[in-house]
Amino acid sequence: MRILFFPNTTPAFTESVLSLTPKVSLIKNTLYLDIEPTLKLFKGEENLFLKAMQLSETFSLNSHFVLTDRPEWAQALNTRPEVFLLPGKSPQLLLNLDISRLEFIGDPQKLEEEKKERTDLIRFMKRVGLKTIADFTRLSATAIGRRFGKMGVILLDWVLGNRELLLPTFVPEGLIHETIDTEELTSLESLLLELPPVLNRIESRLIGRAQMVKSLEIKFHLESKNKLQKQYHLSDPTQKGEILLKLLRELLSDLTWDAPLQSLEITVTDTVPYSPGQLSLFETGESLFSDLSQYLTRLRAKFGEAQVGFPLLQESYLPEKSWTPTWPPQEKENSHSTPHRPLFLFNPPKPCHPLSSWTLIPSENLMTEWWNKSGIRKYFIAIPPRGSRLWLYWDLEEKAWYAHGTFD
Repeated sequence: MRILFFPNTTPAFTESVLSLTPKVSLIKNTLYLDIEPTLKLFKGEENLFLKAMQLSETFSLNSHFVLTDRPEWAQALNTRPEVFLLPGKSPQLLLNLDISRLEFIGDPQKLEEEKKERTDLIRFMKRVGLKTIADFTRLSATAIGRRFGKMGVILLDWVLGNRELLLPTFVPEGLIHETIDTEELTSLESLLLELPPVLNRIESRLIGRAQMVKSLEIKFHLESKNKLQKQYHLSDPTQKGEILLKLLRELLSDLTWDAPLQSLEITVTDTVPYSPGQLSLFETGESLFSDLSQYLTRLRAKFGEAQVGFPLLQESYLPEKSWTPTWPPQEKENSHSTPHRPLFLFNPPKPCHPLSSWTLIPSENLMTEWWNKSGIRKYFIAIPPRGSRLWLYWDLEEKAWYAHGTFD
């Protein structure tokens, strides 16, 4: 067994290291990684260890760690910031430790409740001349039981590796959430510089959970106690922090607030499982679709989800309500054909005054919904002597002309 131990950590960092090994345990603020099962996957202990150090930097953790052979020894061996022990070297270093380090050997879930008993026992061991853990192990189990009682025998078993430690498996809970303190930031540019580290943490946590972002919630807390809240659905789910950065850059460029920004919260409100696929070497359709999805996500963030997408036909005979933007593209059965209607519509229609030089060709007549002011529309295709053809209608209720679209 090879155990990588971090004495001070956070649940967010713990989520990220699930990408290194599934055998992860978090007990209070101490982290245990059993890296033995994935050493071949990372092509050796050094590569996996370096990856763990990179993740610790992403979460701004100190570099304290212990790499040892057994989890029950890890806290006792934590005597300096970095303890990197090669396989088989842990027992000798453990035996050379001061006898006081017996306080940290064993089941980390019980150390707190056993603390007083261990402290009293170690104080007694020092009085009878034991200085190192090696001095303790030279005594027989019978002698230890007679002089130090049941706790002494239990400690001997832990030191010699005769007990099996079963650690609880860590399971991520709740939503992925990050907060940026913006009180000292004076410009949009400085805020954008603060985003990459935060988004890198979100990316690492998503990879650890084997998930992709489907929707985000952004909250802006202002000094005026007002709170702006935006919800964004990604056209194509992703794990990439750089893609999320482009999305947020588009969002922030169009937002304004009436008071200084105190903090910014980013919450991943919905995810989908990460399912890696292999793209064909000869077919670029999937790659192009992914690129298009990322581009549409940015456009929808900038202009609004109701303004950007692919047309989806709706059950309405009115031109302005006969379709709606959607993503991803969807097929609709029994679609109706309207050959005399233009592709580009003005919504709402624009007031218009046809000139006498225009040719007006009758197109169709429509009745609007009964709850609207307008009633009957008489549509015409307007052909000016120069320029694009227009789609006009005469509103019989308002006695007014409107331009409803233009033909390509």
